[in-house]
Amino acid sequence: MNLVVSSITMVDLTNKEAKRISFSPKKNLLTSTRNHLGKSVIMKSIYYTLGAEVYYPSPIKRLNLLTYIDFSLDAHLYRVARLKNTFVLYCDGVFDGCYQSVGDFEERLCEIFDLEIDLVSKDRDGTIIKCPPAFYYMPYYVDQENGWAVNSSSFDKMAQFDLPQRKNSYFFHLGVLDNSYVEISKRHKTNKKRIDELAKEIDKYRTVIETLQAGLNAIQMSFDTASLERAISSRQQEIKRILEELTQTRSALLKAEDDLIQLTHEKELLSKYIKKKVPNEDFVCGETIECPRCGMVFEQVLTQRLEKIYLRESLLEDYTVAAEGQKRLEKQIIKLKRKFEAKQQGLKDFEKELAADRESYNTYVKSKATNQLLKEYWDQISYNSSEIDRLRKDSAEINQRLSAYTQEKEQANTVYQGNLTRLLAGLDIPSDQVETESEPGTHLSASGAYGPRCKIAQMLAFVETQHSTAPDLITFPMVIDSPNVLEQDDEHLESIIRTLLTWDKTSNQIIVASIQGRNMASTIDDVKIITLDNPQNHLFDSAEYAEYEAEIAEIFTQF
Repeated sequence: MNLVVSSITMVDLTNKEAKRISFSPKKNLLTSTRNHLGKSVIMKSIYYTLGAEVYYPSPIKRLNLLTYIDFSLDAHLYRVARLKNTFVLYCDGVFDGCYQSVGDFEERLCEIFDLEIDLVSKDRDGTIIKCPPAFYYMPYYVDQENGWAVNSSSFDKMAQFDLPQRKNSYFFHLGVLDNSYVEISKRHKTNKKRIDELAKEIDKYRTVIETLQAGLNAIQMSFDTASLERAISSRQQEIKRILEELTQTRSALLKAEDDLIQLTHEKELLSKYIKKKVPNEDFVCGETIECPRCGMVFEQVLTQRLEKIYLRESLLEDYTVAAEGQKRLEKQIIKLKRKFEAKQQGLKDFEKELAADRESYNTYVKSKATNQLLKEYWDQISYNSSEIDRLRKDSAEINQRLSAYTQEKEQANTVYQGNLTRLLAGLDIPSDQVETESEPGTHLSASGAYGPRCKIAQMLAFVETQHSTAPDLITFPMVIDSPNVLEQDDEHLESIIRTLLTWDKTSNQIIVASIQGRNMASTIDDVKIITLDNPQNHLFDSAEYAEYEAEIAEIFTQF
């Protein structure tokens, strides 16, 4: 499934100038009679428009630049427009959507390309994140300024992933790796790291346990801790008994005091009432009363006197009972106070004994605390050991799954290595001048004279391997800017360009930018030669803007 670019349009919105370049679906040579006409800007803009970050020169960065690209993929025609970090997408001439960030646009590209690449970032947690669009195009693009050196990258803003992760992205294109591999690979590394941490904790706990156990043994040799524990237990029970008796005695004392206060109050009331009821000793004759039955005569005043005497006697009796109860309660209170004081004194005696045995008791407390620490440390060691066993079991299962990926990776790399060896020989690179073993995405160390040829050999070996291992996956145009970047390799420039423009192992679209090679390209079938003739350092043209103004205006209104 090849993505084929039909045209790229660049617009300077401020100055109302534009430039459109149309491409052949097969081979293309972008050239000019002199430098500084904008070939590199055109090449950078292809994948920039599709969401990658490129190294634009400063004059281009200052422009209010709108770019849009037309491409075909899987029987559909797409148009993507980019203005800063906002994207507009058309599919088969119908507006598909506007995306306000590279991340949002990448989600849609993932659906269109039917390819998703997740990698582990360099942050402390090793977060798995979806790669930016540049990782779709990385194997297919060589930048003029930054793509030819050994350890450089043709795209900008890719430093969130380290080099091994970037290399892994190549194997997604080859159909070898997928997001499940990234997840279990990260889990395998996390398990290993956690196992190491737990093992170090176990060693630390064992060292501490050894030290504490030595001190505990010394304590147990100096003191009979068993007898001390029994004595402490006995004292605790005795203290508990005394405290219970103190509580009971205090409650009884308070009740007795309350009863005494009540009786005293009643006694005082009786005393006052008795004094008021003292009968008059003087006899005074009063009115007589004749009994209607027997005829006896009684004096009325005697009856009243007798009633008073009887009442007084009753009050005196109550008073006597209260007085006796008061005496009894006073004796009971004295007894309870003595008992309470005795229990208090018992507690004080225990305190004195404890003060005398403080050193032994402190030693016992330390021994008990040490035993508790030892128990906690042994429990932690047991937990760590079981956790290590669980992680090792999980890692063993992961290793089985990773071995399948490793086997597929080795098979793909064998195909790649065979293709690379053949291409290196075809580009006249001695075998002893490069590494014998390499993988896709690995930078080959070679002298300056061989560097560009190695880069081309790697790119072609990769697309040929992809065609063999994953023919149904999407492939992108090979965009190669100025393969004559190193003057040392000028004598092999023709063979490099010829190798690219006659490539027939895959059907990838090829776009090469070079100031040289026009004559040789004209002799090769199916090569479109695009010659720039604009003024130096001025790529855009107002006439082209006027030609596409309606189209540009319609796209601009969608942002």
